Amino acid sequence: MKMKKFINNPETLTDELLEGYALAASDIVEINDHLVISKTLKDADRVTIVTMGGSGHEPAQAGFVGDGMLDIQVVGDVFAAPSPQSVFDALKLADKGHGVLLLVLNHAGDMLCANMVMKMAKREGIQVMKVVTQEDIANAPRENGDDRRGLAGAIPLYHIAAAAAKEGKTLEEVADLAQKYADCMATISVAARCATHPANGESFGDLGDEDME
Repeated sequence: MKMKKFINNPETLTDELLEGYALAASDIVEINDHLVISKTLKDADRVTIVTMGGSGHEPAQAGFVGDGMLDIQVVGDVFAAPSPQSVFDALKLADKGHGVLLLVLNHAGDMLCANMVMKMAKREGIQVMKVVTQEDIANAPRENGDDRRGLAGAIPLYHIAAAAAKEGKTLEEVADLAQKYADCMATISVAARCATHPANGESFGDLGDEDME
């Protein structure tokens, strides 16, 4: 069964989402292409925080850009990771001389992008450290942590890392604190129906005879 949605053209959906967000939160963020940038970034004299991810999960993650939270969110298309170049551009923009923390939720496209970006940053001499959240206990057991998805547990992590950065902690200290929290948290997700893609209305999967997954 196709899900009904209030959208215009699926091809311009992400741009329209960002355009509306920029108007609604003009006192908090500015939009540069697919970068959602905190207006406090220009005066930041500390470790800065960048994250990334596909659109379609609003308010995550662009809704958590602002003072005391994320400095930049790099937005991909619906359920798709952004390009490595756009994330690399975000790192360069975010770097205020104290290093950049790159927070990544464990999903295949995001991880592939992040790994490429880390190589690009190393070549350019940008000081950046990566922390991955992978806390979905319904997705895989702890011993198979690499298979666990990163979900809503990233939201308190944004606040924790940002608070540490605001206190003047070094990049290594901020990343260590963020990693300790990421390693100790857990979330669980439940689905009663599979998601559908706005471009074609088709379901991503089939729960079969199960009422929930």
